[in-house]
Amino acid sequence: MGLNDLIKSLQKSLSNGTNKNHTSRDRINELLGEFDKKEKKLKHKLSEEKNSKKRKDLKLQLKIISTQRKKGMARLRELEKKSH
Repeated sequence: MGLNDLIKSLQKSLSNGTNKNHTSRDRINELLGEFDKKEKKLKHKLSEEKNSKKRKDLKLQLKIISTQRKKGMARLRELEKKSH
């Protein structure tokens, strides 16, 4: 799944109502796992990349993924608090 698809999917999951908490939590967990894999892959690419423009693009993608993961984790904690 591409970066844009992952972000759209996470945004959709984050905006779901509270009546789907369990399903939403499962989906967010799944997306966080995908973001984690993507982040590791991009870090590896970054460490091997020599071209400064490509490095800059990779750093931007990493920053986007990191921000989205943080939003997803915050939403997950919020949903878990509501369910307890």
